[in-house]
Amino acid sequence: MTGADPTRQEEALDWARRIHDPTFADWDAHIAWLEADPRNTDAFDTALIVIEDACAGLGPARMPKHELPAVRDAINDNSPVAGQRRASRWGLGIGGAIAAGFAAVLAVPALMHGGAQPYRIETTPGTPRDIALADGTTIALNGGSILELDHADPRIATLVSGEAFFHVVHDAAHPFAVRAGDGVFQDVGTSFDMVRDAGGVRVAVREGAVMYDPKGAAVRLEGGQQIALDTAGATIRQIDPAAVGSWRQGRLSYRDATLGEIAADLSRSIGSPVMADATIKDRRFSGVLMIDGDRDRMFRRIASVIDVRIRHVGNGWQMTPLDK
Repeated sequence: MTGADPTRQEEALDWARRIHDPTFADWDAHIAWLEADPRNTDAFDTALIVIEDACAGLGPARMPKHELPAVRDAINDNSPVAGQRRASRWGLGIGGAIAAGFAAVLAVPALMHGGAQPYRIETTPGTPRDIALADGTTIALNGGSILELDHADPRIATLVSGEAFFHVVHDAAHPFAVRAGDGVFQDVGTSFDMVRDAGGVRVAVREGAVMYDPKGAAVRLEGGQQIALDTAGATIRQIDPAAVGSWRQGRLSYRDATLGEIAADLSRSIGSPVMADATIKDRRFSGVLMIDGDRDRMFRRIASVIDVRIRHVGNGWQMTPLDK
């Protein structure tokens, strides 16, 4: 790291060491330091390479972060959101409130008939688009996403695939409803982010509130909460509300996300396929990843932060274990 400001070098090395501590949680301060000066990003990248080179050939000296015991409980228990509770989980069997609630989905297609004028908006990977609706609601549609709207009723949307951030103008008489898969979400004056991919549906509330399955279970999600729906059930957890929709500013923020989910997010954001090897796709990560126009540098940084190897393969990128 010759030729750089010594103070910046020391700070960069300190950050590079700290983020590899499994208990590290000060991601906001780390991002603030990176954004304070463009030279900080270069110094940090160099520091990661220095540490990586110094550790090369030492062999497996520590347990990978994803194998540490009780990681998920530790992450949830240390959430910065006041008054948090541990993730709650419901089954999606035929019996039970959630399963019964899904029957309410049948009411939504009925709204689309009788004068409906549906239309579809698609974005290519790496090319997000901002959408302004007649009622003042705005939608930021991420790259590689498909959204269906209705000219006859601007208060209904369907996320077919991908990711969208909704800033809804509330109207109690005509609440805004978003459908994704078998889930229906209704705004209660809110900003929220929604992802629909092969793993299921995730909705994170930045501010205000969202009602999940309003005609059935009527589960209210407040700002700073996320619900994840998959084949195993529905999980609600506390999150950092400031991180919701941060992809719009080139930051991907995670709390206990799988590498498979992260790979899908990266694919939408950069416009090139990113795949996680089957042996690590369920490994979990919490932290912040920065999107950078310099892809080689970006993936070098990401690989170091999440403890994987990332190779450029064909027209995309492949995440593999360090020993593969």
